[in-house]
Amino acid sequence: MPGVTRDEQNRALSRSVLKYAQDKALRLMLPEPRSGYETVGEKICQELAHFSFARSTTGRGYELTESGKTILALLNQRKNVELRRVMATVHLQTYTNLRVVVQSHIAQKAIFSPTVEVAHATERHYIASLLRPTLGDAADAEAEAVLERMRGCAAKKIEDALRQTVLEHAIQGIAISVALFRSMCDRLVSLRLLNTMRATVDSGECSKSYSPCVEIHPGRKWHNRLDVPLSSGTKYTIYLSEPNMQDEETQHDLVQELDSGFSVLQDQAGYYDLPDVRDFVCERLLIAEAAFDEGINVLLDQNWTF
Repeated sequence: MPGVTRDEQNRALSRSVLKYAQDKALRLMLPEPRSGYETVGEKICQELAHFSFARSTTGRGYELTESGKTILALLNQRKNVELRRVMATVHLQTYTNLRVVVQSHIAQKAIFSPTVEVAHATERHYIASLLRPTLGDAADAEAEAVLERMRGCAAKKIEDALRQTVLEHAIQGIAISVALFRSMCDRLVSLRLLNTMRATVDSGECSKSYSPCVEIHPGRKWHNRLDVPLSSGTKYTIYLSEPNMQDEETQHDLVQELDSGFSVLQDQAGYYDLPDVRDFVCERLLIAEAAFDEGINVLLDQNWTF
């Protein structure tokens, strides 16, 4: 949008984001967005500038830099793998806390964020079971301490306190609030650096987040090296999960794990809960949720018989 004011750019971007959110809600049968996204346009421009993909011009709005034009070209040419690698690089390079969260997930294998049921919110044994995947033998003492500290609080407050305790133990070196961790996970899932799923732990449920990426090869054949240059002069190396679902061997791996999932998971009158199947396969293969969707579409186009 050359030549227009910053306010005009912001309004146009906000309208586009709102339309995207509305279309997504209709497609996935989600509730209609509550927000009008009036301020999101400016935030998008600020982050593009932070990534050096855009710059502010005197008396007008923002314009794309050469790096921004390169990104736009990758998007328009549907070079999705190359685009994701660039976006993963710039995020891991720019945001130290984002990089620490990814590293922590890989080191811990997974982070279990408790989901508290109202009916059991004050039961020490139940609370301890939610903390046990993270704290092990220390879960009982910590559960007692949390319940004492949160006496009289609602279940949601207790859940937030438990999740904060988990974060303090699982992510070392930086302080991250529950709300920030939730938004960071959303961003990392979109970058295919994390997956999230439901997990049953003892007598309760947790939101389980883990990375399909690895830091040391060999992983799977679709784990490809990415070197991220850091401001310190060093580099951070990670192996991104980038399966090519057009590859016949990868398709066979996907079919094999689908078959394993159908044999392990519980069906309901012959039907399986697709998110459960997806979670099972993604964790076994270490692939992103979006890669699973791509793989299923490829298999259906080829009329596979299971």
